[in-house]
Amino acid sequence: MARIAVVDRYGSFLAVKDGRFQLRCGNEVLWDLAPVELEAIVFTIDGASISAAAVKLANNFLIDLVFLDGDKPVARLMQARYSPPFKTWIKQVKTYRRGRVKLAQLFVEGKIHNQRMVLSDYAKRFRVQGKPNYSLESSINELIRLESMVREAGDVDGVREVEATAARRYWRHIAEIVPSSLGFKSRIPRSRKPPVGGIDSFNKALNIGYSALLREVWRAVFIAGLNPYVGFLHKPRAGKMVLVFDLMEEFRPIAVDRPLIALARRNTDILVKLRDDGEAVKEIWRSVVKHMKETNPPLQSAILEQARKLAKHIRGEGEYKPFKARW
Repeated sequence: MARIAVVDRYGSFLAVKDGRFQLRCGNEVLWDLAPVELEAIVFTIDGASISAAAVKLANNFLIDLVFLDGDKPVARLMQARYSPPFKTWIKQVKTYRRGRVKLAQLFVEGKIHNQRMVLSDYAKRFRVQGKPNYSLESSINELIRLESMVREAGDVDGVREVEATAARRYWRHIAEIVPSSLGFKSRIPRSRKPPVGGIDSFNKALNIGYSALLREVWRAVFIAGLNPYVGFLHKPRAGKMVLVFDLMEEFRPIAVDRPLIALARRNTDILVKLRDDGEAVKEIWRSVVKHMKETNPPLQSAILEQARKLAKHIRGEGEYKPFKARW
């Protein structure tokens, strides 16, 4: 099974030896892998380097080569011969002008549904344990109402307002579900200035998990021949891959939140170690990637399928429907 290799040690050098990738640090070989074993190589630090031969080998085997600044994606390898369908890009711009609201509604409808599925999972568990949480169950019903409301929003700002209302309900209950020792009170997006003392461990874990999801969606957008900079829900901004963020929305609750909530409840210590342990960062990343591969159906496949459905919608070959998780 293809895997994701991480380059995270200062002074390390990714080279090629006998047709295989080899990561070295001084005289030590950290790992040695054949190209067919790899799906992606992720650089998480600045103090590492890569040879031209390694770049070419990754290119030849279509290996995703991604560079992060902390948990923020910075760049990725793109083949020189990459040539997306030009007509799709033109129609994508036309859809932005004429059909933006409909797609924004669908992205948020899928997100709220999947947030509801995460909460419903825990509501059911609490009932089985003989400890029903009536406030949680009331919020689940409210999310059903908001999921319907988003279809009635007349513009993208209205869609975002419904999304924000649902998010407040959702994260309030996630704060009750994860261990209180993690200090999680509410979601603090990376774009928001962190509170005094920095952000809590669970928010850090979410940022890492969303970076792993972003890498997957980014890849799917390119494969589907879409322009990552022309989106429908998020406000356009120079250099921001708004379409990637759009497509991420419906997958955030089930691809990242769900496995990290489970990890926080099962192994709180690994999240606490995020404060000063690089190995913990890798463990969070691995947990999310593993979850996306092992769900039924695999979320990796579902993400690519959603990107392809969006491309067909833009070309007028079908109607986009959001991905809605089941139990």
